Amino acid sequence: MDEFPRAIRIGLAGWSEAVSRCRSFLPEASPGATGLQRYAGAFDFVEINTTFYRQVRASTCAKWAADTPDAFLFSVKMNRLVTHYTRLKNTALLDGFFRSVAGLGDKLAAVLVQLPPKLAFDAAVAGNFFTALRKRYDGCAVCEPRHASWRERDALALLADHGVAPVLVDIPDGKIAPGPVYVRLHGAPRRYYSSYSEEQLRSLAIFLRRRKDCDRFVVFDNTASSAAVRNALELQRFLDKKPKTPHQHHLS
Repeated sequence: MDEFPRAIRIGLAGWSEAVSRCRSFLPEASPGATGLQRYAGAFDFVEINTTFYRQVRASTCAKWAADTPDAFLFSVKMNRLVTHYTRLKNTALLDGFFRSVAGLGDKLAAVLVQLPPKLAFDAAVAGNFFTALRKRYDGCAVCEPRHASWRERDALALLADHGVAPVLVDIPDGKIAPGPVYVRLHGAPRRYYSSYSEEQLRSLAIFLRRRKDCDRFVVFDNTASSAAVRNALELQRFLDKKPKTPHQHHLS
């Protein structure tokens, strides 16, 4: 019986840091290979953060898709115009965002909606936003709110009603609602720099093995040092993971 009937994907928040800081950890690449192609020699998944800062051309996304193996997948971070500047209220901006990332085609695995720390939960605004998002995209969507009000029952229920999973920013303790798992680890105690211990990564591997009912994504965002690459490769070893293709969804 297949031990992983649904996929586990392990990668980094962006590939540039891995290539620039950790070349010795990555496989040798053929002459003329792009940074993404070298990254894809070690990992089968990456979170694109560029889409947070600017609207990327669909042709650029299509090139990224073409530069990676067939089984490689991407998640994309929602543009800050949507999440931070207009604070979820201008849902028309979703059209441009999804047009640009459509270039990834079937390699688009998840959409990450990260919210600003001071954005409190507003049921009317959040409900309107996630309804609008779901009209445009029926795949894996996850949300990383950073205001305490989003941890309350009503906020969690609203996310669940729209099929949106909360992002896990700590090593999971096993208590989690059904649905896709998206673990996004920023490094602790020093954010973006600190490495996770072998004990923590083994605990994470056990958790991931137990969640066979859903697709599981792990993003290491402690990329300001070599910690992210080292942690991701170590977690791969603990799982003895072989890349598999998860159930795909598409833009509506």
